[in-house]
Amino acid sequence: MPEDLNKGNKTPHLQPTTANERLQKALAERERFLNRQPHLRAYQAEIDRVLDKSGNPEGRMAVLGMLLQGKLLDMQRELYKLTKILQQNANSL
Repeated sequence: MPEDLNKGNKTPHLQPTTANERLQKALAERERFLNRQPHLRAYQAEIDRVLDKSGNPEGRMAVLGMLLQGKLLDMQRELYKLTKILQQNANSL
């Protein structure tokens, strides 16, 4: 089944064909990203630590879902603060 993922691709020579190749490509891209955003290395280390303890793929997906939900809640709180600041500024005009 995984071999079918590249079916119909116009440039199959550019796409990794095995799961291991796709994993290596994803890890290399992650490393490039972290080199551009070094302040996120600690967060990535925390993600890796938690995922290492999660067990099977379903557990990993559940952990990733919880991490994403936590970050979305953080963003929602920050957006709320920003909205309040903007409303205060608009009221003072």
